[in-house]
Amino acid sequence: MPGPEAPSPSAAPRTGARVAWALAALVAVLALAAAAFAWLGPLRAPLGRSEQAVAVLDPAQVLVLRTPGGHLEVSTLVKVEEFGWRSSRTCLWRDCGWLLGERLGTVRAPVHYTYRIPLAETWTLRPDGNGYVLSVPAPQPLLPPAVDLAKAEFRSEKGGLLAPDGAANQALLMRNLGPELERRAGRTEYLRAQAPMAERTVREFAQKWMREQLGASGAPVRIEVRLGDDG
Repeated sequence: MPGPEAPSPSAAPRTGARVAWALAALVAVLALAAAAFAWLGPLRAPLGRSEQAVAVLDPAQVLVLRTPGGHLEVSTLVKVEEFGWRSSRTCLWRDCGWLLGERLGTVRAPVHYTYRIPLAETWTLRPDGNGYVLSVPAPQPLLPPAVDLAKAEFRSEKGGLLAPDGAANQALLMRNLGPELERRAGRTEYLRAQAPMAERTVREFAQKWMREQLGASGAPVRIEVRLGDDG
């Protein structure tokens, strides 16, 4: 009986080459998998969530700015105002203008209401998130308000045969105009109307002083201004 055939001398080298090639291919596949994992690792899942640290101001970092003192004009509200004054005759200490005569004088003119705040020796800016909060006193009107008399319109109307003199009525009108405008300057609606401009002026003033005193550069830091809050 013939015995088992002996392997061909050339078969062993071919088998070793196939094994080496398989090992090299396996190593290449593992290297590609590692590279893909490293590239995809930082990516977020489509429906996952992202988390990262956010830089905020040091809560202990309170800035104190020196101010030049005095007052800071923060806003000017220009409004066309109309004011009237009535003069009439009296009889037996009672108003009887309807009978003897009366005069109504009116003036209509632009009025400039200027508001300002006192500058303390220092301003304290307290950190709040990525900015600061600055509390300052509420703006107060500069009195008396300025009236643009060059654009004033006067009108005088009389009734009855014995109406008071027009010049005297106008003099009384102008004498009482100032106190009336001072009262209007303190009205809630006037203070509310000037508030946005006042906040902007204080914010820009504080940012300017921060750059000058602290040498800050770049974009201005966010400052929230709170009017009428002394801190």
